[in-house]
Amino acid sequence: MHDADRARRRLLASVLGWVAVALLEAGVYTLLAWSLLHHAGPLPVIVLALLALAVTVLVTRGGFITAARLAGDFYQALLGTLGRARLGWFSADNRQLLTDVAGRGVPTLMSIPAHHLQPLVLAPLVPLLLCAGIALVVSPAAALCTLLLWLVALAAQLLGQWWLRRADSARDAAAQHSHRATQELVDHLTLLRSSAGPARTLSRLDHSWSAQQTALDRTNLAAAPATLIATLASVLPLAGVLLWQTAQGPTPAPVLLALIVLVGRACAPLADLALTALSLNDVRDAWRRYHQVLAAPALPDSGARVAVPADATLTLEQVQARSGWTPLSATLTPGARMVIRGPSGGGKSTLLGLMMRFDDPAHGQVTLGGVPLPQLPFTQLAEYISYVPQEPVVFSGSLADNITLGAPADLASVRASAEAAALGPLLARSPAGLDQAVSHHGSALSGGERQRLALARALFKPAPILILDEATSALDPDTEAQVAAAVIASGRTLVVVTHRDPAIWQPTQVLEIQR
Repeated sequence: MHDADRARRRLLASVLGWVAVALLEAGVYTLLAWSLLHHAGPLPVIVLALLALAVTVLVTRGGFITAARLAGDFYQALLGTLGRARLGWFSADNRQLLTDVAGRGVPTLMSIPAHHLQPLVLAPLVPLLLCAGIALVVSPAAALCTLLLWLVALAAQLLGQWWLRRADSARDAAAQHSHRATQELVDHLTLLRSSAGPARTLSRLDHSWSAQQTALDRTNLAAAPATLIATLASVLPLAGVLLWQTAQGPTPAPVLLALIVLVGRACAPLADLALTALSLNDVRDAWRRYHQVLAAPALPDSGARVAVPADATLTLEQVQARSGWTPLSATLTPGARMVIRGPSGGGKSTLLGLMMRFDDPAHGQVTLGGVPLPQLPFTQLAEYISYVPQEPVVFSGSLADNITLGAPADLASVRASAEAAALGPLLARSPAGLDQAVSHHGSALSGGERQRLALARALFKPAPILILDEATSALDPDTEAQVAAAVIASGRTLVVVTHRDPAIWQPTQVLEIQR
């Protein structure tokens, strides 16, 4: 079953549960009012109330279980989107969006079955059912009066929510901007303080926080009249019905008591609607951001494995990354070493991305073993390529964790990869060796050590093609030559982008990029 269909069915089950609660609750109050009028015993009311309480507890519990399962559905949908998304979509803003959706958006959406369905279902349904009870127990005229007054109160509630939503519209955007500014400051504090000084470094963050505070103040100011409207609306039906009933002439006390019981309960859910207004705005914003991620442009994945020779040849056939670029053609037989050269911003990294199918070319095609890359599932293509970017990615954990990325391995092979990447001095620096921690994002390592760690990871992976994008830019010449010699000795097909002397890579061919 599709994730969206499964989510809809789970929400529908929760809605039906709260419908059952509404029916039972209206039945309890109607039976109580009937008992007051006819001086009946309390036992039937108690039994029905206990049943309503038991169903409410079960439905409430079920709402939390549904919320947890929905979170799983939402995360699975996100994983499916991320597995197919074009890597060019992952800009800094979109990465921040994804982080926010995964960290805050999905938990916010979980509140729909856990907290919001109850007032959203009970608020309109219980009053309508109790109007039917008033017609049955008191009179149809009293029921009609209650219904009209309740509709006026509901309209007032909706007006108050509209006013509140309008005032609250800028709060989410201000919060997102403040979050990004805070994260930017934390990530780049050293650079910002050394170049701009403490005052200028904090000024942008102060502006973002002030804007968030202003938006929150505006929301709080709007909440006051909205709360007043909600309070007046919640008492309007009861006050109006009692005045109407009094105007009809002398009314027996049991009738007035029955009206108070039924109309008072019919008004209560209106206050619940007011309390959920702001949180529903948060849910709406989370839903919008969640669908922004799901709408990320995707690369089709064939899904079915294709027969590809183990010593596959990588071929570029009149490839244009974008329309108007000079077509490029090249053939990399197993063991070939190609250096890609060109001006900064000329498309070298973009071309590497096409070789790994981070995107599809505007014209031409890239093939592996004669098979166009779009015909290969992503998991199969990943088996053929190891990649080291200029900015190495280091995860929290140990050196060994970063080299293997969880793949099964013996210690000797991990150490061999580390030493081939010139990490021997780093291993000798600590008695822990490969088990020494690298701290958050590799903060315990220098820039060159992070690059060598990323190279060790690529060498550890048994992929026949190795792609290096300025992967040794932070290494001194001697260390770079040592690493290059180890890479060449591995006998892999090699694609290198470098602004340094390419001779150390002993290229068998050079590809010049011109725009």
